[in-house]
Amino acid sequence: MTAYGAVNSLRNTIDYILYSSHFSLVDPSPHIIQSAYEELQPLQEILERLDSTRTSKSRKKVNALDGKIKELIWEFQDLLESLVYQQILSQVKDEGIMKERVWDLQGLLESLPSQVEDEGMKEVAWGFRSLPSHPQIPRLHHATTTRRRRLVVRKPKGRNFNTPKIMSESEASQSRSLADVGGERLSIDLHSLRHHVPSFIHALKYTKREYIYELLNMAEDDEDESIYSRIGTKSKMIGLSDQFQQLKESLMKRYGRNHFFALVGTAGIGKTALAEAVFEDPEILSHFQRRAWVTVGRKSRINEFFLDILDQIYGITQGDDERLQGEKCLIVLDDVWERQMDSVMGYFQYKFDASIHILVTTRDRNTTFTLVHSCSIILVRFLNQEESKELLCEKVFGENICPFQLDKAATKIAKNCEGLPLVIVTVADILSKAQNTDPKYWDDVAEMRNSVFTDAYNEISKVLFPSYNYLPQYLKMPFLYMGVFPRDYDIPLSKIMNMLATEGLFHNKSLEDSVSQCLEELCMYRNLALFSLTSIYRYSSRIVSPKYKTCRLHSSWQHVCRGEAQKNKFYHVLKKLVEGLEDGVKGQRCLCLENNLLFGIKDFRKFVRLNCASSTRSLLFFGPYHQYPIPVGDDFKLLRKLDALKLRLYTFPTEILTLVLLKYLALTCNGELPTTISKLFNLQVLIIHPHSNIRICRAPSYVPIQIWDMQELEHIEILGKSLVAPCHFASLKKLSTLVGVNASICTILELSQKVPCLRKLGVQIDLTPYDDHNDLLSCFGCISTLENLETLKCSIINPVVKYNYVFPSSLLLPRGLKKLHLSGMGFSWEYMDVIGSLPFLEVLKLRAYAFWGSTWEARKRSFLRLKFLLIEDSDLVQWKARSGSFPNLICVNMKHCYKLEEIHWPSEISFNEIELVNCNPLALTSVKQLQLRTYASLEVTAFSSFDKKPITIKFMRRYDD
Repeated sequence: MTAYGAVNSLRNTIDYILYSSHFSLVDPSPHIIQSAYEELQPLQEILERLDSTRTSKSRKKVNALDGKIKELIWEFQDLLESLVYQQILSQVKDEGIMKERVWDLQGLLESLPSQVEDEGMKEVAWGFRSLPSHPQIPRLHHATTTRRRRLVVRKPKGRNFNTPKIMSESEASQSRSLADVGGERLSIDLHSLRHHVPSFIHALKYTKREYIYELLNMAEDDEDESIYSRIGTKSKMIGLSDQFQQLKESLMKRYGRNHFFALVGTAGIGKTALAEAVFEDPEILSHFQRRAWVTVGRKSRINEFFLDILDQIYGITQGDDERLQGEKCLIVLDDVWERQMDSVMGYFQYKFDASIHILVTTRDRNTTFTLVHSCSIILVRFLNQEESKELLCEKVFGENICPFQLDKAATKIAKNCEGLPLVIVTVADILSKAQNTDPKYWDDVAEMRNSVFTDAYNEISKVLFPSYNYLPQYLKMPFLYMGVFPRDYDIPLSKIMNMLATEGLFHNKSLEDSVSQCLEELCMYRNLALFSLTSIYRYSSRIVSPKYKTCRLHSSWQHVCRGEAQKNKFYHVLKKLVEGLEDGVKGQRCLCLENNLLFGIKDFRKFVRLNCASSTRSLLFFGPYHQYPIPVGDDFKLLRKLDALKLRLYTFPTEILTLVLLKYLALTCNGELPTTISKLFNLQVLIIHPHSNIRICRAPSYVPIQIWDMQELEHIEILGKSLVAPCHFASLKKLSTLVGVNASICTILELSQKVPCLRKLGVQIDLTPYDDHNDLLSCFGCISTLENLETLKCSIINPVVKYNYVFPSSLLLPRGLKKLHLSGMGFSWEYMDVIGSLPFLEVLKLRAYAFWGSTWEARKRSFLRLKFLLIEDSDLVQWKARSGSFPNLICVNMKHCYKLEEIHWPSEISFNEIELVNCNPLALTSVKQLQLRTYASLEVTAFSSFDKKPITIKFMRRYDD
């Protein structure tokens, strides 16, 4: 079940070796690996054939062959990447290649003249060669001899320059990029694989033939599905009373011939129980003269179900459509998996002249789309904590109440079930059979110190597993990968996107589109992952193209994914010392430590190294944050991904610079980044967080200039360090995200030329006392040239609001912006007209006096696509919107606007929610007086901490209030 992802990974590896600008392949190396590559595309197409087989077929034999194919591919990939690694390392260690681009600016302060000779000079740009001509940037003179010379620059009066501490071994003009020395690439010779490739191809072809045979001769699955009836057994339904009422009213209110309804949700969420409760409800019994219930399941036998429905409706096996004329009929098709049920539904839709309501329960929303064009879908929700505890206690104690001494533990146990009724019922069954009312036993269950939850997860895995087993091939490994993250961890979209990218699970597709497609399928349609949408979609009645903020797996699904991943050697999660000393760790492609201290134990680390150092591609430290440094795994030579954000490192671990195949590096480190970081020229993602965000009065920490030589970088997230733009022609053409860095105005002015494909920019600008708003506006003018920029987050580190300041220049911004976050700018509200004219802007967040002044009056037909607006820490008094502005606004959030008195909107402007946090009480009064358009409603939340006891006010306003 992991062969498909393995094929993609190997294809990406070969593509990179063949076409990377870093490598020069020695003949006949291209031909050797090209022949292996040509076998992979047909194999991938064969693996995709499994997606078209029916869910009633057993996949045991096919899955076993899938595992054999995966092992063959991984074995060859290990051999290939080991050879490439050895050759890269042998060349980068060569003295001639280790020339580093480093500068010596030590003693620069002493060389700076004390008088200002150029009034237009505002900053100094560091670099070598000559700077481009710019009135705000002085000329940087560089020594041309081979011996060290001081750099001569002008020093403005009163300036305190914080210069980077940078050293040089040779003249900067003679320095060479690590991966391209003297115009030559790294030489890669794959001649030693000439005998391995034919045997690999032969083994692949033989296994492929076996796979095709088993695919064509799949037997019917003989697994027992009796566990499905655990919840829907005509017992008392607890919880979901709101959706019960919603479904019942929908069934009884609909008039006409035929209507279709669907209860959609993950396995074990209570779809059958909810449908059964409605089916047996007395009002439904009196409303529908005829009823039929059929449990479909994966082994759908259409003819049998068809006859069963006729038998229940008529009492006979052959129908007479005249007997249904004018009558109301309710048909429930429970646990539908396939689209073959269309024929059954189509028959009843068009055959009988009667009012037929068909209710379907299904795990997969895709099933409902082919039934009919108009199907009322109810997404069955998880139980809340009160409902979960009530269900748990009812299953354990029956009509008796929960004993007082067990109440607290019962609450925690119910919470740990995360609202999934199947987990609650299974845990309750185990507790009931144990007949143990000892508080210590219940506390152990609540804290997961015994096997109760593990046993429950193992039992319900029989119900959950088919949802994974019958996923399309392209979804299986991304779904499994989501299980590697800690329990209850909401995975940010950017993190899972970057981590999946470096796994190589997608081929020849836009990564963002591929990940978005996977998440949409898993979350919205397959109901296998929990998710939160961005604020602008919270109130959308119809989400066509959702924007995910975070996603995660339910703990029951996490258990399934981790078990499958370990069995297939995709990854192994280690919590205890004994787990690392077992055979299960051997050959794993990824190790995830949920106890970071384990890697500090020498024997543990040695055993793990011996068993999987040659195969491991990812090392993830996901345990609780650890205050003290431990080794981070430089023994894993083929490592692609190292995430050690949960480890505190006092200095950058230079030993990892030998991991030249790294593509993803995330560290928590307060030390300086070494100039030799450019050795990791394969890096695509670089994330460096400080241990603390406390600013210390000392010389700033700089991002090494050598970072501009790392041409594969796509994501840079370095918090608290200052970025310096080089003056040479280096640029990061693949970089799409640059966030967290500090930068001077001068650096920003250079940036647009260095990162032409940037889509997300988050930068903190450090203003000097001599910088004014014209300089800041010039900075935005340069940012406006970034044509691909969609998200801009810009804040002033040391904001100083200059009241009554005249702005002679205009504000320029990229036209393609969708999200804009500004903080500390101190601009006049007049500049909001420029922002309001941005045609694609959806999210606007203004903090820390980004704009100042008492009145903001939005002009007509402005902010046409804006959906979310945040204003925090502002001296705004009156906010007025003219007709035609903010037509799509959904949510307004006002925080710490202590002077805000009036919000005035024309009646045609309507939004769904407004939140006031610690604002002037007059603002709430103004909101209560807003005129709403017909049929509009407004949810108002006001929070105030001015009094001793914080106060929260919530109410809903309607147009007719």
